[in-house]
Amino acid sequence: MTDGPALAQWFLDHGYAVEGDPSHDANYPGNSKDSHDIAVVEFAGRDTAPADLWTFTPATLPSAGQLGTLGPRALDALPWLVVGYGTQEATREPGGHVHNSGGARLKAEVGFNALNRTWIRLSMIEVQGCGGACYGDSGGPNFVTIDGQLILAGTTITGDSPCYATNVAYRMDSASARAFLDPFVALP
Repeated sequence: MTDGPALAQWFLDHGYAVEGDPSHDANYPGNSKDSHDIAVVEFAGRDTAPADLWTFTPATLPSAGQLGTLGPRALDALPWLVVGYGTQEATREPGGHVHNSGGARLKAEVGFNALNRTWIRLSMIEVQGCGGACYGDSGGPNFVTIDGQLILAGTTITGDSPCYATNVAYRMDSASARAFLDPFVALP
């Protein structure tokens, strides 16, 4: 099993990591209504920027309250995608669940379950054709395609412990997420 520090060192050793300055929401850990579990890494002023190592297009953020405006029926009809480097699934072993693997970027289609003020709950139930997030995927992106555009709807925060049913993501269109992000990015 690959642990976080070993994985981080592998990325550094292979030129895939860029040093940056992290900032987190000062209100973290918050409460069950809003954990304020959000952070950014700034690369400005560094000798090596991410663009020096690879090309990428920044994720498109949703507008204020966009997911809530769409409503549950519309959100249920849209394609959702979770991406991460965590474990693929739990296996049942004597003594409990074991989470093997990790370290490879994977993506999976997920289904919409529910939306509240700060959380998106997404279905990971395999028999319904869904994959999902697991240990090591926290902080990773949860995308939804709206009008043909891939939108960064949320970031993985938690889920059920065996990684079988529900992925819980922090909404990027919420007032608290936008208040935190505003000094760092141009918000739609």
